[in-house]
Amino acid sequence: MNRVPAAGPVSHVTPDAPPFLILHGTDDTIVPFAQSERLVAVLRNAGRPVEYRPVTGGDHLWVGLTEEAVEDCFSATLDFSTRTTV
Repeated sequence: MNRVPAAGPVSHVTPDAPPFLILHGTDDTIVPFAQSERLVAVLRNAGRPVEYRPVTGGDHLWVGLTEEAVEDCFSATLDFSTRTTV
């Protein structure tokens, strides 16, 4: 039995999933960018609220971004968490 698909987050999306903020660097060399796109599609298909923000030029852990761009990611995260209640 192949357990890899079951380990992915798309396998665990339900109609009760919480709101999601997904920020993903377009140049991520560790986690394929397409994985976030797939998760966003599955969440939206389940009718769940999701904000998707591709981060142009960002590698994993925001390597390659300017300090300002990293601050924008953190600000977006803080803003999302203060606006969203589960």
